[in-house]
Amino acid sequence: MADDTDASKAGVSRRSYLKAGAAGLASLSFATGAAAGQEADAPGTANAGGATLIKGGTVVTVDPDHGVYDTADVLVRGGEIRRIEPNISAPGADVIDASDAIVVPGFVNAHLHTWESGVRGVAGNWTFMEYLEKMLGNISSHYRPEDAYLGNLFGAVQQLNAGTTTILDWFHIANTPDHTDRAIDGLQDAGVRALFTHGPPGDDSAKWWENSSVPHPDDIRRLARERFPSDDGLLTLAMGARGPDYSTDEVTRHDIELARELGIPVSMHIGSLGPGGVAKLDDLDLLGNDLNYVHANRLTDEEFRLMGASGGSISTTAEVELQMGMGMPAIGDAVDAGATPSVGVDIVSNVSDDLFTQLRTAVQVERGLRNQPAVERGEQIQDVTPTAHRALEYATIEGARALGLADRIGSLTPGKRADITIIDGEDLNTAPVHNPVETVVFQAGIENVDTVLVDGTVVKRNGLVHNATAQNHLDRLEQSGRRILRQADL
Repeated sequence: MADDTDASKAGVSRRSYLKAGAAGLASLSFATGAAAGQEADAPGTANAGGATLIKGGTVVTVDPDHGVYDTADVLVRGGEIRRIEPNISAPGADVIDASDAIVVPGFVNAHLHTWESGVRGVAGNWTFMEYLEKMLGNISSHYRPEDAYLGNLFGAVQQLNAGTTTILDWFHIANTPDHTDRAIDGLQDAGVRALFTHGPPGDDSAKWWENSSVPHPDDIRRLARERFPSDDGLLTLAMGARGPDYSTDEVTRHDIELARELGIPVSMHIGSLGPGGVAKLDDLDLLGNDLNYVHANRLTDEEFRLMGASGGSISTTAEVELQMGMGMPAIGDAVDAGATPSVGVDIVSNVSDDLFTQLRTAVQVERGLRNQPAVERGEQIQDVTPTAHRALEYATIEGARALGLADRIGSLTPGKRADITIIDGEDLNTAPVHNPVETVVFQAGIENVDTVLVDGTVVKRNGLVHNATAQNHLDRLEQSGRRILRQADL
């Protein structure tokens, strides 16, 4: 992919840096403030004229009406995708040369506890019960408001770096209103699109997570009124409910009815400890298309049928689920039942935080599950499912549906918001590109994410993240994480 920046004109390109070896990459994570063309507190860059032209890329729209363009341009104006076709003329537009690159919708990470980026890599050998014991109520109780800010800022910036433009941020360290406000500030300063999913405090796991009789914090009403007065911004509001697996019937009813009063969706962890949660919601007459079910590994076939019939969505986080003994990832069960399938990272305290890894894990595990009956019969399989294209839908348009955002994002469609990821097709692990969808799903990784736009704003370009705020506070994130773990005696 060609580089039209001043650095390129001076004979220095991203590809030249890559050839120099990994030692130089750390210093290239962020563009400098001058190179980014931004103020110190502003995420991303936007063309003053309001138009950006992505030129000459292989465009995978994930829109059945548009399909895949071998070579086309994408015109963005006012944060919106205006046109997708070859040879667009747009005088004055900021031109991004996407020749030899693949242009796809920005990924949608449908489940992430973003705040945990401050304690990255501590839970790689933990079981699910160890996680509940050590993270919720111990580590989480030592987070200060500024720790929540830093965790969300850097967790979200790393998602952008990895080509993910939208996250469902399941925030369950709402220890005080200040924690919550600073977490929202972190997402805002990152420049990500997010469904901020307000959960319970993380100061007492027994109180909030063990058949809890304490209703959802009433502070969510303030958030709906003051921080999220409309639902058309980059950041929107949802409730992170404990649900029937972790709270009483009375609390479950109270929480879901409160969310519906506020007109916001609900996400809940369910089915990791055993079946029965969805059946309980059905008994309580609470099922609906505004419910997002996380994990769902041990639910019954009837419960999946109920999820599908009521229009619910499921978020699979395969790598975490396989490690922690929750059960086999259930994305295939969701698809078979007609529920909306999506994928997420979950917790970077123990797994990789890029959706490339999580998508591949979920898809190949599901393929293995579907292949196994033939293997046990001593037969050869007749087809491979899900396909690569279907897998890409899980990480884009289906994720957007799961978050209630499919009318805005999830595909490259004229009229939708310009959340776009450009993947270099000339890197060692992506070239040559014979099938762009398979290259994205099965070959590419973070290192190939060249350029990212959110709502038309460039937040990563030529492999460099444009966020001076994050760049200036990286040392604070490290200090925060070390203090938290020390105080938690870990």
